Amino acid sequence: MPRPGPPATPPGAPAPPRRRAVALPAVPNLLTGFRVLAIPFIVWLLLWDGQASNQAAAVLFIAAGVSDVLDGLVARRYGSGTQLGIFFDLVGDKLLVAALLLATVELGWIPAWLALGFIGRELFVMGMRAYASGQGVTVPAGHLGKMKMMWQYIALDALIWDRVPLTWVLVLCALVLTLSSGLHYVLSVTRLLRDRPAPDVPDPI
Repeated sequence: MPRPGPPATPPGAPAPPRRRAVALPAVPNLLTGFRVLAIPFIVWLLLWDGQASNQAAAVLFIAAGVSDVLDGLVARRYGSGTQLGIFFDLVGDKLLVAALLLATVELGWIPAWLALGFIGRELFVMGMRAYASGQGVTVPAGHLGKMKMMWQYIALDALIWDRVPLTWVLVLCALVLTLSSGLHYVLSVTRLLRDRPAPDVPDPI
């Protein structure tokens, strides 16, 4: 006996939504995975230290930056973000920038103190974020933090493409924005935690 088909749609009623062919929740994670997998290739191209390899690294780095923008747009547009995806997105961005900075220090393109300013800010803010999360406080990313990330991508991409005087201006502007956004985040977290009781001091790891 044949199975009955789906009930007919009444006249004037909206048609049932079609299933999306692509599993949208997976798209942001795939883009984040692309950024993480691109790190060793970018570093390898940089350490080759030729004009063509440096420019290829710059193209791959800017593709990683575009993927960072796209995964956020997809996650917000379709509500497909997950806690694990957000964590890997944050860590992936930091790993990408830190790896590129360390490679440029190794090549002698920038001084170590400059890289320390960028990387130290990220480590300190990640520690503050973890501490605040343990106290039940979440501070969303502000406009200053988003501008910081954008200028980091622009300045570092210009640096690995060609080291002209304008490049150093871009790198210094990115450093100022990086430190300013870090200070703004610390002040925001401190203000939110001001009236909360101090937690127990954990044992050293």
